[in-house]
Amino acid sequence: MDKNENIHIKLEISRDPMTGHLNLMTRFDSSAPNFIKDENGFTWSPTREERAFLNEAFDMILKKR
Repeated sequence: MDKNENIHIKLEISRDPMTGHLNLMTRFDSSAPNFIKDENGFTWSPTREERAFLNEAFDMILKKR
């Protein structure tokens, strides 16, 4: 992926020590234009690039299982 893409999230892959399964955690940039925090909670509208990034990560995890 190109570094200049419209991605405002970070993904972390970890292994559950009890099950051995891979887990995917998403970290959000709270200053990103597509992330909103208000009195009701958080809203995130993923960009097209963020969706592709997440799909690529999920595909990688599913292939490892």
